[in-house]
Amino acid sequence: MPSPVKKYRFGCSGWSYDEWIGPFYRSESESKLEAYSRVFDTVEINSTFYRPPETGMVYGWARNSPEGFVFAAKVPQTVTHDKLLDVEKGAATELANYCELMRPLRDAEKLGPLLLQLPPRLRFEAKHIDAFLSTLPDRYLFALEPRNKSWMVPEAFDLLRKHNVAYTVVDEPLLPGDVHVTADFSYFRWHGHGDQPWYDYRYSLGELKEWVPKVEDAASKSETVYGFFNNHFHGYAPENCIQILEMLGGIGPEQQKAMKRIEEFRHSFAIERRGSGRGVTLEDFSETPIADPELDPILSKFLGSARLDRAKRIASTEVSINDEGTSIAAKVKDYRITLDLSAKRIEHDCDDWAKRIAGKEFCKHVGKFFIMLPRARALSILEEMRKALDAWTFAVREG
Repeated sequence: MPSPVKKYRFGCSGWSYDEWIGPFYRSESESKLEAYSRVFDTVEINSTFYRPPETGMVYGWARNSPEGFVFAAKVPQTVTHDKLLDVEKGAATELANYCELMRPLRDAEKLGPLLLQLPPRLRFEAKHIDAFLSTLPDRYLFALEPRNKSWMVPEAFDLLRKHNVAYTVVDEPLLPGDVHVTADFSYFRWHGHGDQPWYDYRYSLGELKEWVPKVEDAASKSETVYGFFNNHFHGYAPENCIQILEMLGGIGPEQQKAMKRIEEFRHSFAIERRGSGRGVTLEDFSETPIADPELDPILSKFLGSARLDRAKRIASTEVSINDEGTSIAAKVKDYRITLDLSAKRIEHDCDDWAKRIAGKEFCKHVGKFFIMLPRARALSILEEMRKALDAWTFAVREG
């Protein structure tokens, strides 16, 4: 029986990824938002979690996207992680300020749900959560993604229903992917099941098919179903997103063209690697040869091959490092990096870093920083980071 859903709005968590040049984007110079919005009608902004956007940037998103395009966006970590939704600590005020920043998108009818992604340590306490949800600004949609199993109780879902806040259905190692419809819209996120990070993962067609009845079930109870793929490595997110949309009822001409481009890109590399006697690996989506068999593979997990190549092209004379054991400070070009091994925290101040830390990725400056460390030191830190990535904090360096 066809679902009464008005529209599936499926897209990706972000759109500005250098690794998508080739499989999804044609060149580095084209407008990524313009190219992305030809294929998808929605996107989830991750960068707002780490740093509130400038007003001009929000106006730019509204101005440079087509009519009918919708932005979902993560609520800043000051609300969810620093103040832990505590009204007495100012969480409601922080959220109201953020909503005011996003108002140009709302006024342009281009703002979708705002996502409250909670830290794993935030347990469900009805009184505490109810106090915060009671302060949610009017005329905005909210989805909430808990990451603690204490939320998996009927009382939590009932409380979300009371405030018309969508429970975020997730595919990840922490929580089950059960469907709970708690608002007049539904919200799905596919993170993946990779080995640190989770989102370095390509869903098979069989895995996606298992999600179709879940999405259709949510659609039968919702006006709109939002869905976002966070597995952005190597262009996996747009590929998997188009595939599941096709399973849910078909895709349009632009999506068909995008899928053809992705398939041709994958096929060309498969032929090349087959001819060389090698299988396709995660590091194969670049023409850059691997120069360091120990360091490059692990750096590629954080950078991707294209950005790793750009990191290597930064002159060594533009890097200075002061290693004091548990604390390392560095300057790469005109940017600064601080790494605190005791606190498991790394801070940096370039704009590309601010965009990428939502996915715990490195920019080229941080990549160059690790390249310039003694190899054994770099490998030790990177391996520790890879094995316990959730314990690390990636932050924007202020001042």
